[in-house]
Amino acid sequence: MQTVRGFIYFEGKSFDYIKSNFKNFKFDGSKFYFFKSLFRYDKEISEAGVFIDGDVGDKYSSQDIVKFFRKHVGLEEKSRGCDISIESEDTLKLIKNGSLNGYYTGLRIKTPYELNQIYGLAARIGKISNASNIFVRTVESEDDKPLICIDLITKNEFANYKKQVEQLIKKESLTLGKYTIIKLS
Repeated sequence: MQTVRGFIYFEGKSFDYIKSNFKNFKFDGSKFYFFKSLFRYDKEISEAGVFIDGDVGDKYSSQDIVKFFRKHVGLEEKSRGCDISIESEDTLKLIKNGSLNGYYTGLRIKTPYELNQIYGLAARIGKISNASNIFVRTVESEDDKPLICIDLITKNEFANYKKQVEQLIKKESLTLGKYTIIKLS
């Protein structure tokens, strides 16, 4: 088994359809949380989706999971509308294990960075935001170097602590990339 973490949104599918379609769906040791829309890379995306957390079999790639889930809801099997990290392809580390209910905020950090620096930063951001769950994962590459994403689950919206977090990242001499914000239910 390997760890998986991320989300997929499905174009043209309603929140109720997605929720009912995955209600009794089992996919190895993974759990699902749902959302009606998301704010990603400076724009609002009004598409429902599923947030995935847990374990899946070693035979799967992130592409396999996206294709499988898209097929499950009746969409073309291509990689789009997703941000999935999987242990066989990415560096994953759970910093704080807790509830996944509330607001998901994904903070992209550009290279250069040191992983231990990011782990410490993630813990400090978690304290500022009172995060119930903190997870660090590598994501897509930029200039052949992986960006890193700090996943936070909080009770309050990111806007409440955005300024403090951005100041902390700047103080660490790191470069902040784009945000993803999702209200999980």
